[in-house]
Amino acid sequence: MAKKAAASKGNKANAIRKYKAENPSAGPSAISDALKKQMPGVTPQYVSTILSMDKRKSGATKTGALTVDDLLKTKEFVEQIGSIARAKEALEKLAKLS
Repeated sequence: MAKKAAASKGNKANAIRKYKAENPSAGPSAISDALKKQMPGVTPQYVSTILSMDKRKSGATKTGALTVDDLLKTKEFVEQIGSIARAKEALEKLAKLS
């Protein structure tokens, strides 16, 4: 029975990783909703745990190198604020506030 449970967890984790690879902008709730029908027990918290463990194992933490996800979020920020120059100015002012 224990082997079956372990295999089930591995299948869930692999399904989460596959879905995230195919849908990089999907968050834990979206991934959970997409996989819930096929695999009961895939909660947003479980998805978050799997993704954060993978991130730690890969060394891609917030204190490490920039990830593709970081760059995509930065691009969104630049588009929202209007330009790279304005983004730099905002970051410089933010740094002075800190």
